[in-house]
Amino acid sequence: MAEQAIWNEAREMAVYHPGQKVEIKHRPGVIDTVIAYDPMMVPPVMLASDPQPRYPEELTLVSQPAIAFDWRHPWPKAPIDRAIPNRRQLVKA
Repeated sequence: MAEQAIWNEAREMAVYHPGQKVEIKHRPGVIDTVIAYDPMMVPPVMLASDPQPRYPEELTLVSQPAIAFDWRHPWPKAPIDRAIPNRRQLVKA
């Protein structure tokens, strides 16, 4: 039974991650952003624009566009626009 509770808590943490858009059920049309999920707090979901923490049952998830991710190149290579100085060169501010 305790294992099931831990699994449900972990699933909620994954669903209500920071940045997830949600709608408060009793205020239709009001979209807010999850800033934290704290399982030690009751209710556990904290929103950016709402001072009152919420239970997951009070929220509806708002779909977000999928993020493109290429597992072969997880970090984009930024072009180096200037040479990196070594220890013997002076760094000009």
